[in-house]
Parts: sequence; structure tokens; C-alpha cells
Amino acid sequence: MAAVYEEIIIYIDEHLKEELTLDKIAEFAGYSTWHIYKIFKIYTAVPVMTYVRRKKLYAAANELYTGRKLYDIALDYGYETPAGFYKAFQRIFGCSPSDYKNNNETRREFMNIEQVKNIEELNKVLDFTRIIYPNARIDIESDEKYSSKWWIGSFEKNPELILYAKEGEKICGIIMGWTDGESVTVAYDGILADYKNKGIHEALFIELENRAKKLGCKGVAVGVSEGKEEFYAKLGYTGSMLVQSEKHSVDELKKYLASLKNKNYEITGTNVYDGYVNQLWLRVSILDKDLKKKYEEELGDCWTQIIVGKSI
Repeated sequence: MAAVYEEIIIYIDEHLKEELTLDKIAEFAGYSTWHIYKIFKIYTAVPVMTYVRRKKLYAAANELYTGRKLYDIALDYGYETPAGFYKAFQRIFGCSPSDYKNNNETRREFMNIEQVKNIEELNKVLDFTRIIYPNARIDIESDEKYSSKWWIGSFEKNPELILYAKEGEKICGIIMGWTDGESVTVAYDGILADYKNKGIHEALFIELENRAKKLGCKGVAVGVSEGKEEFYAKLGYTGSMLVQSEKHSVDELKKYLASLKNKNYEITGTNVYDGYVNQLWLRVSILDKDLKKKYEEELGDCWTQIIVGKSI
């Protein structure tokens, strides 16, 4: 079922400028409309057509910077009048399309999104990151991943993947990515509580995805913090869960999964990390929190991490 969901997400992304209906999506997937509804209920926090409307608006927002007329962009994404487009845009981004487009001149609801340009700015972004992630190991004086020293090296390689949103001179949100083979991994992302539900977090991801495409990357991966599952689901990210244990063997982790008798859980890989950490990769819905609890609390001696990804 997860594989079907991923195919539908790709199909929607490739046909955003066309009329997308539930019937068309169901015909493409080879399932009934009821089954498509059920798939989205499992894997996202919104109905399928709500997801389609959001993705159309995210794509339209990207085109506001191209110089095209607002009316033409609205028509491309299925809005017959600028007024209808304006209202829909306002609900998602918390500002008008004009304010979004002219964010360098406005200091109202929408933030500027900029990339880190020097070490001084990087340090300010790292200071902000400590606020959102108080347990982050940024201050470690070593080459360990995600230490300050490590981020300096990452900045020197791909500064365009370390972004921040600001209002005036105040940093309000960040997204910090780095290239990992043909993919971009997002280590930290988030916004201050006062700036939630204004489209800022979404805009940071849109900008990072566009930059990842220009670098020739094929996907974006993010480790999910508790409570953020719905946000990533709305953006079209699908999930994998990494189960790790030093006590239980890979076969024991697999045996426990089989005992649950849930056909939605698909094993996508296994590994023994550093010779003693047994790992099991599963394709799961990022909204499914029960499996994490089962491994960590019922089986015990396990720790889990939800990783979400998206093809771009």
C-alpha cells in the first residue's frame, strides 16, 4: 500500500497543471476511489484532494518569482479568478501572493528566506538551532556529525542548503541540509511557535527542494521529531522506520514484526551497524505511532527513528 501511495504522490507532482480529480487519480493507480481515500487516510493527515490543492498552491508560490502574471499562474493551477487564488493562497501562507512575491520589501506576515552567507551568519543559525533543539550536540569540539565544526565544513561545501527565515533581523525559522550521495538530508528544521501556521515552514522546504533539484539531487530525507508527522505527510513525504537493538538480533526483530500480523509493514532492508547494532528498515505510514511503541515498550531494548523521504 505504501508503494502505491508513493506512485500517486509522484503522479500528482507531475500533473499539477492539469485538472486532477479523485477519479483520475484512482484510474491511474488502478484502484477504486474508496481505496484511494483509504490510502490517504493511512499515510497523510489530509484527504487526497486537499493534498492536491495544497501542492498546487506550493507550486504556484514558486512561480511568483518568475515574473509571470498572477492571473496566468492562477489559471495554470486551476483557479478561474485571481480572487479565488488569493483566498486559497492566504489560507495556506498567511499572506497575499503579492506579499509573498515582494517579501524583500514587506515586513508583515511573510518572512524573508535567505541562505547562510558567512560564518557569522552560520553561528547565528546554530544559536537559533539550539533553541529549537536544546539537546542537539552542536557544541561538541570534534568532527562528529552535526557539531559546529562539521557544519562549517558542510557550509563550505553547500551553503545553498543552509537556509533561514527572518522578520527584520530576527531569525524565525531554519532548515539545514547537506548532500548525502544523490540525496539531501535535512538535519534540523523548524520555526518559532509564534510563526506557526503562516506557511513559513512549508516555504523553507519548498526552497530547499528547489535548490536540491538544481544540485542534481533526486530526493530529500528528514529524520522526524515526535509531533511533526502530520506536517511532513502534508508535504508529500513518505516514511521508513529504523528499528535498532543491541540485544535482539535482526531475525528476532523480524520475528516480532511477523507476530503483529499487520500487512502494512514491509521490510525494506536489514543491517548490522558497527558489528553490534542490529537494524531493521520498514516501510510505514509516518502517522503510525503504534509500531514505535510496540518495539520500544513491548519488545523492549530497542530504539526507533522515523525517516521520511521524497523524490524530487
